[in-house]
Amino acid sequence: MEITHKGSRIFYTDQGEGSPIILIHGFLENSTMWEILLPFLVKKHRVICIDLLGHGKTECLGYIHTMQDFSETVHAVINELHLNQVILIGHSMGGYVGIAFAKAYPEKVNALCLLNSTPEADREERKQLRLRANQMAKTQFEQLIRMSFINLFDPASKEIYHDDIAVALDHALQTPVQGYIASNEGMRLREDATTFWKNASFKRGMILGEKDWIIDADKQKEKFASYIEHFSIIKGGHMSHISNRDAMIMDILNFLDITTHRIT
Repeated sequence: MEITHKGSRIFYTDQGEGSPIILIHGFLENSTMWEILLPFLVKKHRVICIDLLGHGKTECLGYIHTMQDFSETVHAVINELHLNQVILIGHSMGGYVGIAFAKAYPEKVNALCLLNSTPEADREERKQLRLRANQMAKTQFEQLIRMSFINLFDPASKEIYHDDIAVALDHALQTPVQGYIASNEGMRLREDATTFWKNASFKRGMILGEKDWIIDADKQKEKFASYIEHFSIIKGGHMSHISNRDAMIMDILNFLDITTHRIT
């Protein structure tokens, strides 16, 4: 299904019945990343998967896609479907988008789960890496994607999940250069949401990988585990939906068990 938002086509899927869940993919991914999870969710929930700006079947909006820009496209889909309150689950950049959405539209959020994601802003070193990557993307896009993508997996996962990684890499390579640069710049510019996350009134969850080189799970545990309703560290790295599917699915279902309020 599609809607038009600010002149750009936004693609989404809508399956199942019950309390609505919005699944938000990460950087260089698209809504198909959730296919392994969908059968478990649609038994009790209405599940909406959205292709973010410049990813999958959704068009770019400009040359900088801020987390607020992404959150507005999520809001446009929610409005189209006349949903009052939703549960959000966001992977990596999708978690940043979920936080931006919750800050902008708190009345719409019943719960938010960050999968391999954090409320913290980039450190300065990470910001500089994003700037260099955006320059490289202009002339060496495929090389950049292949190099950065494969580093998201530990050696064991690379061997065991070779075929799944190949599919995900192919999706990443289909991302337009404009979409890459706009999203990467948006992540570089995002604000720190630590205080917001700690004080939020909606139910919060974090599911992190113990070997994730992007997000230090132990440090996140020290900072946030005591503040939120669900926190877990599972085996694997940044791409839990590939390297540790069973644990990811179980943890998401456990998180959903605590979201007991009726949502319409």
